[in-house]
Amino acid sequence: MKIAKTITMTLLLCALVGTLALARNKFHTISFDQDTMINGTLVKKGEYQAKFDDKTNELTLLRDNHVIVTTTAKEESLEKKAPATAYDVKTGDSGAVLTKVTFEGDRYSLLLGDSQAAERQ
Repeated sequence: MKIAKTITMTLLLCALVGTLALARNKFHTISFDQDTMINGTLVKKGEYQAKFDDKTNELTLLRDNHVIVTTTAKEESLEKKAPATAYDVKTGDSGAVLTKVTFEGDRYSLLLGDSQAAERQ
């Protein structure tokens, strides 16, 4: 009986750890050196926590546990893991518009929903 409980607990722990390992919506830190538009929202320069939910394809930026902006994103595969967190902006009529984010250690970049709008400007 004790062996059965130990085996069951071990399997439950493995299932939990496996699920957490597969979830890619962990938090990353991103710092903007200028005010940047994201999905129509002006994000002031500074440091933010970013989270990508691969089930809903949404990137969320938070500051002090408050959601600043959420936008859709599309994954673009990379050949190797990103060495550092980086982002791309395009300059439009409303200033800098965030178009792409890559987080350190990930094998994908995120193309943001507003990138097409930025290209039209």
